[in-house]
Amino acid sequence: MTRRYFTTFTAMLVVLGLYSAYAQVSQRVLSRSHVKESKTARTVLQALPSMGPRASVEMAQQHLKDAPWAVAARAKIRADGLHLFFNEKRFVRDNTEIEVSPIAMVWSADSGEGGAKSDSKPVVILADRGTFVFDEPVELSQIRTRMIGQIQLRGRVSVQGDDGLKILGQNFVFDRANKNISSYHPVEFHMQEHHGYASNIQLNLSMLDGGQYADNPQMLGVKNLVITQHLEMNLQPKSDEPPVLVTCEGSFRYEVASQQAILKDEVFVHRTDPHGMVDSLSCDRLELQFAEKDKNQIASAESSPFGEAATMELLSLTASGDHVLAKSSYNQLEAVGEILTYDLQKRTLILRKRSGVEIQYKGAELFTPQLDVHLDEDQEPIFARCNGHGQVKYLDSRVPQANNIGGALPIQAILAQANWQESLTFTPDEKSGRSLDVLTLTGKAVLQSPPHQTGLMSHTIKVWLSREKENSKPVVQAGSDSVPPMARDLRIDRTLAEGEVAVVSPYLEGEYESLDIKFRPESKELLAQLKQTSPVQQTAGGSSESTPAERQLPESPFKIDATRLKLQVLHDPAFEEVHVAHVQTEGKIQANGILSGQNEPLHLEGQSVEISNAGQNRQRFQLLGNQERYASIQHGAMRIDGIDLFLDRQQDFTRVMGSGSIEFPVDSNWNGDKSAQPQTLEVSWKEQMRFEGATAHFIGGVKATLGDAVITCEELKVHLDQAVSLKMNSLAVRPQIARIECQDRVHFEMKHYEEGVLVGIRYVNVWSFSMDQRTGAMTAQGPGDLEFWQKRTGKSPLGLPEATMSQSPKEIDKKADPPAGWDYTRITFEGEMTGNYMQRQATLHRMVNVLHGPVSEPLVRFVRDARPPDSVWVRCETLELLLRSLGGDGEEEAAKPENWSVEIQARENAEIEGDSFQASADVISYNHANRMFMMRGMENRHVRIWHFAHPNAPRSRYDVMMIRISPDGNILELDRTKGASGFR
Repeated sequence: MTRRYFTTFTAMLVVLGLYSAYAQVSQRVLSRSHVKESKTARTVLQALPSMGPRASVEMAQQHLKDAPWAVAARAKIRADGLHLFFNEKRFVRDNTEIEVSPIAMVWSADSGEGGAKSDSKPVVILADRGTFVFDEPVELSQIRTRMIGQIQLRGRVSVQGDDGLKILGQNFVFDRANKNISSYHPVEFHMQEHHGYASNIQLNLSMLDGGQYADNPQMLGVKNLVITQHLEMNLQPKSDEPPVLVTCEGSFRYEVASQQAILKDEVFVHRTDPHGMVDSLSCDRLELQFAEKDKNQIASAESSPFGEAATMELLSLTASGDHVLAKSSYNQLEAVGEILTYDLQKRTLILRKRSGVEIQYKGAELFTPQLDVHLDEDQEPIFARCNGHGQVKYLDSRVPQANNIGGALPIQAILAQANWQESLTFTPDEKSGRSLDVLTLTGKAVLQSPPHQTGLMSHTIKVWLSREKENSKPVVQAGSDSVPPMARDLRIDRTLAEGEVAVVSPYLEGEYESLDIKFRPESKELLAQLKQTSPVQQTAGGSSESTPAERQLPESPFKIDATRLKLQVLHDPAFEEVHVAHVQTEGKIQANGILSGQNEPLHLEGQSVEISNAGQNRQRFQLLGNQERYASIQHGAMRIDGIDLFLDRQQDFTRVMGSGSIEFPVDSNWNGDKSAQPQTLEVSWKEQMRFEGATAHFIGGVKATLGDAVITCEELKVHLDQAVSLKMNSLAVRPQIARIECQDRVHFEMKHYEEGVLVGIRYVNVWSFSMDQRTGAMTAQGPGDLEFWQKRTGKSPLGLPEATMSQSPKEIDKKADPPAGWDYTRITFEGEMTGNYMQRQATLHRMVNVLHGPVSEPLVRFVRDARPPDSVWVRCETLELLLRSLGGDGEEEAAKPENWSVEIQARENAEIEGDSFQASADVISYNHANRMFMMRGMENRHVRIWHFAHPNAPRSRYDVMMIRISPDGNILELDRTKGASGFR
């Protein structure tokens, strides 16, 4: 409630002007100094004192301009500051009454109390005629005030005094027996710029009379002032402000001792400003509490344009009744209660109603049992409180409303609604320098907006409001039903909900311990840019009058559950379009939803999350976790986990600081072969990960799993044939691995299954490894260690043992079951390995060692010095491996292992050792297609071979240029033998 409205109540102070007039009259008639009678002499009315005529003429000329006859009046009587004028007199009722006409009286014109000159204006009374009624017959020269029983002023009566006081009426009577002054005829009064009307008036006096005061009656003052039937006052608060109308159809009573005024029955206070805005108050009973001003207040107000300052001030007012109604069209205010109390000293307003106060304010409806308001020096609200449960609604001005406060409202008419069980408070925010106001709801507080399908529930909800400054007063025609939009008056700056918070909306759902939302108004054009739409497209049919239900909403809300959630929301001036620009959480968080323009869901988990949303695909995510529980983000089939995770959708960039893991689908294996079914690449690390477009870079304790193959190393780069774009509407398109780069302690672990049965295991340990899946080129840096376990199937392409087995293929029953057991191969090298996967060839350099032989089961190893039977050992400086296709009918047949042949060549100081032979040569080769070992020397160097039945048997030695050994028929071919020795 604003200063203008409370001026209406404050201005009622001047109603005491009516009392002041009668107080001055009665005090002059029965004041103690005028009626006190000494023991030696009594004050009497003198006919013509020595200076009477002359002083009275001057008094008449100065103060009786409205009665020019008084200057030449036949009777002029002066006594103790009283000048009495009349022309005719008549004694009646045996001289117990004196009738005079016309009559004029001037009091307090000569001096104040004690003879001092008075600065106050005299009290002037004019009447058509008057009657003095005495207790006993008197002569004019013998009149005593103690003898007066009644003074009757008849006909037209006028009373004038200080502060422009003027009272007009008929037939006033002072009745000593009843101790009152009264008139039962209409009265008109003026004081300064105020004026009013009353059907009657009565001043009840406090007097000491009778007994010991019979000869010396004393008036102690006015006990109370009473007006019955009808009172009407037009009060002028300030010279430049419209008047205030106060009416009362019952009674007006002012108690002097308690300084309280009471108006009863159909009390109405009304004010119309220059713009046609109306303020009013109606009630059954209005109580006004006054007090004497202190001297400093009186002194500071003496420069009032209305003359002397009033000596009394209004402390409080209380309006009560079954239907106390306060209205202000300027503030669009209408309030209904049972008791309204306003304390001017404390500047507090209290409105109560047992069934609930009903308030309409600027498009809002408030319902509460009690409303307390505190005001500042400018009568602006600085604190308001609703005690007990309540409800407030903000209404849509575009929907027709009910004509009365209690009328039913259609759902679409409610823009926003708040409910609470304990209290609602409104106060300026001290931290903002009082630039913001804070609205606080406690006790199962609920905020909801039916048109926006949005609801917020919490134990406590705080709303910070920023009041828009008004450059000028709006010119609104009186009686207009138009209601300005809320944004013109108050703007929501922030909302904070604490304690068991739950929010539901088309955009967001979740449960929290606290929810903090900051609002920022933006233009429709900016919101259109964020959503990449035109301002016209934001509303249905291009109409700015569309409702949220008519606008495009997300298919499902984004669900976020966290301990604490902070949001920054952008909105247009009419609050029709909203955009969540920033999200920040604390505590454990889980979030699920579909981003704008996406088909795949997004899932977030962590200890805290920060999201920046610039619209469309322009989102940034910062997620934090810990060692016990990583933060994670999953978009469709892609998932990233880590302690410190950052993702930029616009730049297709992801970074994880510290340990973490990632999963995303690919359509190829490590070798670059396209998979029949999409496979998931899983990578974990301990230090850092960067994923930018088509390249993923992992550092520290890296472990990558794809299908049945695992790579561990300290640094891994995976290059894809296309970017894994988080901006795509769907992640159905899956990339293939284009290149991998491994650094530092690289370990490969690959398993091969056929029809669900494990048939092969490969371990590779190198210092670094790289492979281009598009060209097949691969390199590795030693020292390296390659281990292979392959289940014997009788058709192995790596059948090295077949050349060294004691039994020949002729001895094998080809219809028998495949040989049992596994073959183990270990290759070590100190240099570099190069090759091409697509060409099925590889070359190993420097200090190459090969162990090959049978084992009982996978992962069983042996060493050279403890080789099992049917095993072989090879050593050289360079080892070349080549897999050649033997052809086949169709791609499926050509891909079978039995349709491939392995060629191995060991060069440079090559040595081979089997169960029954040992040889050294410049080149040792093995061809799986014809199951033939070939050893030869270069540049006239010999091949040396030792043959023996068992390791402890005598040995036969051959020195030749070339040797061919074929398991078939156990044939030994020597070419250009240089010598031989030994046993046969």
